[in-house]
Amino acid sequence: MGGIAGWLDFERDLSTYRGVVLAQLGTLAPRGPDGEGVFVAPHLVAGHRARAVVERGRASQPVSVRGPGGGRATLLLDGQVYNWRELRAELAAAGHEFTGGGDAEVVAHAYLRWGPAFAEHLDGMFAIAVWDATRERLLLVRDRLGVKPLFYQRVGGGLTFGSEPKALLAHPLADREVDADGLRELLAFTSTPGRAVFRGMRRVLPGGVVEAGRDGTTEHRYWELTAAPHPDDRDATVARVRELLGASVARQLGADTPPAVLLSGGVDSSTVAALAARELTRRGEGPLRTYTIGYPGGGPGTPGPMRSAEDAPFAAEVAAHLGAEHTYLELDPAELLDPVARGSAVAAQQDMPVAAPQFPASLRLLCRRIAVHSGVVLAGEQADTVFASFMGMDDPTVIGADTYPWIAATRDRLPPAGLGTGLLAPDLLAKLDVPGYLADTYRADLARVPRLDAEDPAEARLREIYFLHLQGWQEFGCALDDGVSAAEGVELRWPFCDHRLVQYLYNVPWSLKTSGGPKGLLRAAVADLLPASVLTRPSSQFPTGRNPAYAGSLRREAAEVLADPHAPVRRLLDVPAVQRALRAPFDPARAWRDLTDLEMVLQLNQWLTNTAARLSL
Repeated sequence: MGGIAGWLDFERDLSTYRGVVLAQLGTLAPRGPDGEGVFVAPHLVAGHRARAVVERGRASQPVSVRGPGGGRATLLLDGQVYNWRELRAELAAAGHEFTGGGDAEVVAHAYLRWGPAFAEHLDGMFAIAVWDATRERLLLVRDRLGVKPLFYQRVGGGLTFGSEPKALLAHPLADREVDADGLRELLAFTSTPGRAVFRGMRRVLPGGVVEAGRDGTTEHRYWELTAAPHPDDRDATVARVRELLGASVARQLGADTPPAVLLSGGVDSSTVAALAARELTRRGEGPLRTYTIGYPGGGPGTPGPMRSAEDAPFAAEVAAHLGAEHTYLELDPAELLDPVARGSAVAAQQDMPVAAPQFPASLRLLCRRIAVHSGVVLAGEQADTVFASFMGMDDPTVIGADTYPWIAATRDRLPPAGLGTGLLAPDLLAKLDVPGYLADTYRADLARVPRLDAEDPAEARLREIYFLHLQGWQEFGCALDDGVSAAEGVELRWPFCDHRLVQYLYNVPWSLKTSGGPKGLLRAAVADLLPASVLTRPSSQFPTGRNPAYAGSLRREAAEVLADPHAPVRRLLDVPAVQRALRAPFDPARAWRDLTDLEMVLQLNQWLTNTAARLSL
């Protein structure tokens, strides 16, 4: 874990502009609170923030190396490259010399060996900036599934880049304008590949490379999903899934920093824990450390799709079954109302308002507690996406809908313009036409689906839905999880976000994916590792607090915003609708939607305040 930022400009000498990148790095301090390094060249200033518990054994960054042919490269790395030891042996055989700097040093040499194609040799979750001093060329590279974030924006005679938008906005030439398309992207409840909210700002594509030099900037993908016939029968498919999952967990366990596992007692996290425990035993290490969270009390709390059953008994059963060193962390729901935590919520979400009441805050509280014990945590996130267990997937209207499936599955609970928009001004929503924007991005995403010739139409449609989740929902979820966990100094790792596993499952026929019920293929692959109670347990979402004071707190905060004539969000609101919402009696049947709308009002106000965004609508 860490943070990277920098500024490239071919029209000025940046040798004396160290302070600019220091300001950018300051915004990323939570991602790397234990160290800072800066590289200065005539046309590039760049820096890195480090987290000691993760960086142990790694060279200080930026790391500069010279290859056997005389080439020079300077590299910044956020994340982890899991196969660096194998790469080091291969590069050493080719004449590259190392000083013991871990994966960052190896990746720099990999660039000198293979040039822009070096990313194809890397296995991990990473965001990389590499400066080729000989060619005076900057490359920005992102891992295949976009687990680690990386943004850039053209400024002056070059560009500025960083792990999160806040690092770019700290640059004095940054464009803070948000036009109609930017606001549409913010409200659309999806993640359009490459797009960011601020005008001129972009995200490096998952599996993408941006090259910037004197002749301009280009972008391409070094990895994308491909369609191919699936030759394996069910038994062979189950065995291959088990093999791929085991290898992914083993890689992400690493060898330098003993990680823990976030264990809910569901099949996803229990799979990760079981495979991790087995790998540690193979290495002669252990025991595995596991953590479960919960809130006091067992009441139903606020209804909505993000509710969860009590995880603790199931998690304890799995931990005992695996011989894990288990810790139950009971969180205080009152902490969800902490004004300090809520005041920094949007910044912790990679500068992105999110219409998801309590979920980001609950994850952040969990990471804050875990950070005391472990800086690296494996989690079962994204298994629903990877194993095709989507909300509404047994509903023909969702499968046949002419929009993103996760939006079709929640239409009956949403305002017409989308999640969290119920208190926005009608004239603004009419101008933005978020449904129209979603229709356009949906058609564009469908055009990118890798397909098989003469595929059965029903199977082809389910392939489309699977691809849409991988491209839109998966990156959206990873971005939120990464930002919230990094804000508390924890590096989350997701073994299910392994490109080999995803590529293999992409071509598994739908009937095989879902044989045996939701995530039937996953359950079959680990049936010998887990208690029967866990294998048959229905999916359980991340637990959120059950504090009845939460709704009242949101209403009080919203009333304060409404009373402030200078609140930047006011120009976006349907003020009479907000006033009615504040006076209305609490209705449990509408609670999730109403709280989502209030949460979005507050987060939009916080976002506009923090970023000083200029709206041009």
